[in-house]
Amino acid sequence: MLQYDNSAFYFVALSFITLYLVPSWYYIISRVYRAFFGLSDKDVGAVARTAAENKKAKDLQKTSKGLALLQSKGFLINLGITVFLTFIFIYLSVSVSSDGEVNSFDPFSILEIDTGSEMKVIKKAYRSLSIKYHPDKNPTPEAKAKFMMIAKAYEALTDETAKENYEKYGNPDGKQSLAVSIGLPAFLLETKYRNVVLMSYLIIMVGVIPFCVWKYYSDSSKFGEKDVMYETYSWYHHTLTENTIIKSLPETFAGSA
Repeated sequence: MLQYDNSAFYFVALSFITLYLVPSWYYIISRVYRAFFGLSDKDVGAVARTAAENKKAKDLQKTSKGLALLQSKGFLINLGITVFLTFIFIYLSVSVSSDGEVNSFDPFSILEIDTGSEMKVIKKAYRSLSIKYHPDKNPTPEAKAKFMMIAKAYEALTDETAKENYEKYGNPDGKQSLAVSIGLPAFLLETKYRNVVLMSYLIIMVGVIPFCVWKYYSDSSKFGEKDVMYETYSWYHHTLTENTIIKSLPETFAGSA
């Protein structure tokens, strides 16, 4: 039976978050560079040829360059999401690096001693760490997993068979078979989180997804060919006739949706 695996979940989550973070940070950095360094006055049309145009040029500089270019609602929302996901990315990266099942098995590192340490040092470190992380003294799941790794590391350095397996296969238990698991966090299977998981599933399936479909359909149904709104088509149909004169065109264009 397949099991949910925290380690696999970290990698899956990191992969999906990276797909968003890389283009998002590129867009943010490009936008910031463009706001402060990449746009000249000529690019935003803020070139004053006469004294009367000088005030308009200054107004364009204020609204088209600098912080004004970074204050749009879409940019700020994307920035907030990107920063939040960046913190999640850092947390998952730390979790991956500290997960014993993901790291290559290094008994010296697990026992917190130097590579090639003498047997006396190995035994001293094992006694100290086994007392610290023993389930009777430290009943947390993390301590239990750490205690098992400490015991395995000590066995790999003291037992001849385990040591031979470690040197040959990188694991004191010998050659390992391929393990297949589901890339979802293991807490989803815990009884105390059952109601939360069911409610989250219900909200997403009954609320969020139907709302997204409705929102997409309602927005897309307003546009016709070449993304022109149907209201604009209707307005042009009533205002543009064979009797339309040129001087009324600005009013016609201004009334477009």
